[in-house]
Amino acid sequence: MSCKKVFPISRGRLASLVVLLALALPAGVFAQDPSGRPTDPKSKRPPTNKKPVKVEPAPITVTLTVLTDPPECAVFVNGEQRGVTSGEGKAQFEKLALGHYSIEVRKDGYNAMLRGFEAGTESPTLVFKLEPKLDDYIKEFNALIGAGKLAGPESPNAFELVSKLATSYGERAEVTTLKSVLAAKLVEGIGPFITQTVTNWRTVTRDQMVRALDATTNSLALKKDDVRTQAQAAYLRGVIALRDWQTAGASAPRGDGGSGDAGGSVTGPAAARAEFENSLKLDESIAATRYQLGVVMLASADAAGAEATLVKVTQAEPRWASAWTALGGAYHGGGKFAESMAAYQRAIAIEPNNAAAVAGLGLARVMKGEKDGFKDIERAVKLEPTSAVPHLNLAMYYAQSKNKKDWSKAEEEFKKAIQMNSQNLEFQNSSAERMLAEVQKRKK
Repeated sequence: MSCKKVFPISRGRLASLVVLLALALPAGVFAQDPSGRPTDPKSKRPPTNKKPVKVEPAPITVTLTVLTDPPECAVFVNGEQRGVTSGEGKAQFEKLALGHYSIEVRKDGYNAMLRGFEAGTESPTLVFKLEPKLDDYIKEFNALIGAGKLAGPESPNAFELVSKLATSYGERAEVTTLKSVLAAKLVEGIGPFITQTVTNWRTVTRDQMVRALDATTNSLALKKDDVRTQAQAAYLRGVIALRDWQTAGASAPRGDGGSGDAGGSVTGPAAARAEFENSLKLDESIAATRYQLGVVMLASADAAGAEATLVKVTQAEPRWASAWTALGGAYHGGGKFAESMAAYQRAIAIEPNNAAAVAGLGLARVMKGEKDGFKDIERAVKLEPTSAVPHLNLAMYYAQSKNKKDWSKAEEEFKKAIQMNSQNLEFQNSSAERMLAEVQKRKK
């Protein structure tokens, strides 16, 4: 067996080899944990006994902007006041969590406004336009209505107030209500007044007619689409035209539309008839309109037209003595004396002391050949001493006599009737004047 030769190593050389070996090996070879296992001194791993930390995401919020007109309004969020809008009418509310909110805006003198707001789905800007409270105006309106101050010329009045509110606040519900209330109140008494112009024409003054027309005009300014009021306004314009024609003393226009005796104008009856016909087109249920139309026809020597018109009036209003009296005159004008007597008798049954009806009955009887009719005319004179109609009928009775002495009596009665009918309201004085001239001519 061969043997290798071993050379002894010196201590200095051995030390150098150890140093070189240490430099050549990794440092980890020499690091150990307490169990003896090597460790990596550069490792930063957390100790195995600690839990990881969770990072929560920040909540999502919105900034709400509130704009108000007027400015300086209190803003309530879910019933809690959260601020007041600035002098420019703006307020902002930050960090509102997603969800539903009720936003209310309030200010003294204005109606509060409440709106819902869904944060996260709606625009973060809300605009509020508050409407002023009209409570004080409504109180003033009620006070004016209670005092009967509906319209001018006295001021303040309800019409003036409502007109101002309509200008300022347009068609607000409160203003619309006030307009409707006042419109109805203005024409509340028009119906009874119109009836009075039929049943007691002489007692109604022109000023009353004008005031009634003003009331309907003001009512239509508030509620222009009220057809009934439109018809009433047309009626009132018609009776004013009729009254003006009567008091001017114009004679009835001839059937061919010729001029009257006073100034050659037929404006009054023509205008009156046009208004009455227009009123009937608007509302044919107003019997007074048909009555006055019949009166104009009768005064215009249209006995047939007056008869047809007045028959409808007596059917609609059978308790109007004036309608039966006018119908009696229409029959008389058409030479239907029996029918005339029947109509006058219906009027007398309603109003026994109706002097015009009693006098008309007496004259119709005379024309039919009943001489006792004269007694009815004389009785009518005593029934109503202030009425000119009995004297006119008495004059007509004497005028148709063949006795010349009666012609003098006719002349006297015609003059008395004309004098008593100074306002020309019971008949046209021009017609009486023509008959008077005929009697005077016969006497010569």
